[in-house]
Amino acid sequence: MKTYFALLLYSLSIVGMGYFLPREAFIPQLSLFSLGFCAYLFLVQASKKRNYSFVFILISASVLRFLLIGAWPVLSDDFYRYFFDGQLIGYGINPYAYLPSGLLESGAIPANNYWETLVTKMNSPSYFSVYPPLHQLVFWISTWVGEDIYLNILSLRSIVFLFELVNLWLIKNILSNLKLPGYRLAWYAFNPLVIMEVTGNLHFEGMVLTGLLIALYYYSQNHEKLTALGWSLAVGLKLSPMLIAPVWLSAWNKTSFFKFVFISSISLLILFAPLIFGGQLTNFYTSFRLYQSSFEFNASIYYLLRWISGLFIDYNPIGTLGPSLNFIAAALLLGIGIMRKSMNTTDLASKMVWMYLVFLLLQTTVHPWYLIPALGLSIFTANKLFIAWSGLVFLSYHAYMGQDYNEHIWVVFTEYTLLFTMAVLLIRYRQSATLEDGSETRTVLDKL
Repeated sequence: MKTYFALLLYSLSIVGMGYFLPREAFIPQLSLFSLGFCAYLFLVQASKKRNYSFVFILISASVLRFLLIGAWPVLSDDFYRYFFDGQLIGYGINPYAYLPSGLLESGAIPANNYWETLVTKMNSPSYFSVYPPLHQLVFWISTWVGEDIYLNILSLRSIVFLFELVNLWLIKNILSNLKLPGYRLAWYAFNPLVIMEVTGNLHFEGMVLTGLLIALYYYSQNHEKLTALGWSLAVGLKLSPMLIAPVWLSAWNKTSFFKFVFISSISLLILFAPLIFGGQLTNFYTSFRLYQSSFEFNASIYYLLRWISGLFIDYNPIGTLGPSLNFIAAALLLGIGIMRKSMNTTDLASKMVWMYLVFLLLQTTVHPWYLIPALGLSIFTANKLFIAWSGLVFLSYHAYMGQDYNEHIWVVFTEYTLLFTMAVLLIRYRQSATLEDGSETRTVLDKL
């Protein structure tokens, strides 16, 4: 009975956030998210104690996601660019070749309410698209239903929902292969950040996780070719999984490594062929670099360094600090990647999680949905830091409270202070206490 009551409260929080509250209503949104997160923790513990079946978790998690099937994405406006790029492909126009604002003014696209809404409401009309070709393919498919934004949303959400079902199935099978407790599936299945950002706000990190889970699953089967295909799928959707590339240096013996590199190279060449051979690689790279050196949101180390530099200079140092932090991140990720040869699947997942953590802490922009791939991978490790962070990162939406964007550093400081405190607990109080099945290392954060 308590489980069903928790599911009811959770459902009410999701419906309230998805249908009745705008992004500007931060306090009510945060309150409902907190309610959902408490219900989430209860459901995980209930799954652990009562050993709920995969079918029960699958159906419950699917219902929670399905509640948002008709909702407008309220926490993000990225979807306007999705549908704009997808429609361009349908018109035979290369989305990397033109700026949205310029196309509308030139008359190359219809001057109707649909197109004008897409352009005026997207957050980057003066930037070339930075979404990889495989990403663009999904955009295009979602626009097959016509020039209707709501139908486009329903179409894309259906695709996202199907990938989420695949994720749940993959997690269940990986847990079984690794002889890890089945209840761990609940850590991903019921997570409110995952539900709101993937199903609700239509972000593709859930699909990215699908590729990483495929890679992890086939790595556990010692199948380097399909592992390479899974990782390539993730990179083909978003470039961010490239950050874990160094992990493969220590994951294979020499023969398997060369097979992996060959297959992944061919796969990535095919996936990025429209961009590489379409003559628009410069536009893509220009916008990508502008993003890296112009945008800042919910950062940690970067904000600290920006504050320190402000004591000596009177301009925003993002143009220098952004690339410098990326260089440091690359060096650290390479170091983590080459450490410790002969890893098992759990070790590999753990490395990936820590690499994501290092990368995100050194970025100038950390949107809440960026956490989702690492959160999904952490299911197979004792590291609960991303689960804790998924409850804290919603604080970043305070910047949209009111009519004008305004990020308060003290809120960001609170988020990262709590996160670093939990990281210290994880590192300092880790205790090796093998369970009866020898599958798990327990820490104080396992009680979260």
